[in-house]
Amino acid sequence: MKVLLTTIVDNVNYGTYLQGYATVKILQDRGCEVDVLNYTRPHLNRKNMLAKAKSNGLKSYLRGMVTVGLDAYMKYNLKKFLFRKAHTTIGFTDWTKFRETLPEYDLYLVGSDQVWNSTHNHGIDGVFFYEGVNGRKASYASSVGIESFPQEQYAQIKQLLGEFSQISVRESFGVEALKSLGFENVSQVLDPTLMLTGDEWRKVCGKRFKKTEPFLLVYSVEVNRDKETIEIARKIAKERGLKVYLISPYVKFNSKLNVDKLFSMADTDTFLALFSEADYAVVSSFHGTAFAINFGCQFVTVSPERFSTRVQSILKLLKLEDRYVKTIDDVPHSDIDYSEVNKILDANRLEASKVIDNIINY
Repeated sequence: MKVLLTTIVDNVNYGTYLQGYATVKILQDRGCEVDVLNYTRPHLNRKNMLAKAKSNGLKSYLRGMVTVGLDAYMKYNLKKFLFRKAHTTIGFTDWTKFRETLPEYDLYLVGSDQVWNSTHNHGIDGVFFYEGVNGRKASYASSVGIESFPQEQYAQIKQLLGEFSQISVRESFGVEALKSLGFENVSQVLDPTLMLTGDEWRKVCGKRFKKTEPFLLVYSVEVNRDKETIEIARKIAKERGLKVYLISPYVKFNSKLNVDKLFSMADTDTFLALFSEADYAVVSSFHGTAFAINFGCQFVTVSPERFSTRVQSILKLLKLEDRYVKTIDDVPHSDIDYSEVNKILDANRLEASKVIDNIINY
């Protein structure tokens, strides 16, 4: 079976490329040939980013040139993980023009990440619905990311998703959001990164981290909350006798962060290697949470400023709601019993596998 996968592949974010790879592997393990759309959303393409900077004056434009160049490097640094493991289309930004060149596929699949979050995507993006494409469409673990769609988008979303043979999402909130639009047969499934075990991810990782001391790993996509997140991490680390390491795909300077070891502009393999060895993790992201769970790491998730439904949903599913904290006072003193978590995880992997098989064999 030939499958075309669309998902987000233009972020400076580890989870973006790890979920993309996981979806490809899940399909390849079932004998599918998979192509991934190499799409850059309009608000993130170079031309539009520079135009926005230029509109704010010369200084802004000059800073924008540096930012755009740095952004391109950071994306490449992360993206190479997916691109060396999966076949992708040529890069494009204009969907209407690009879809005219598409060959025929047996299945047009929408993958995980916040593909249906119209706030995150600056509106409804037709690429993530295969708008204008004739053929069988389905979704696996697509993320709505918000509790409900804006009312003015109801009609368009209903029309676009009405063309799908099967719909599955990764959050309970997504199920409810789609039910409110009249879609009753919506499944909640695991994010693809959770369909691979920790041992499988260790085999995928192209790096090994030589651990010399016990450490707590900090990973956050909430830049505005770095200080608060690190304060929580330092207190936990002091109580447990751990060093504090921080990983980021962005440029970071330790003079502002006060951590024991900083992995700035680190690639995706480094992310996997560090999570696989961490004694504890303080995260503020969905995929930070997912990989702490995958590797059986003790952790807390600091509540994100936006789109927190994604994290809350997986923690509720695995009965780990107490790991979701807002302040240092919320941090539980007990450790996670992963024997119970893994039972739930394995049961959900089995159910998700059935959904994937049904999508392929429909």
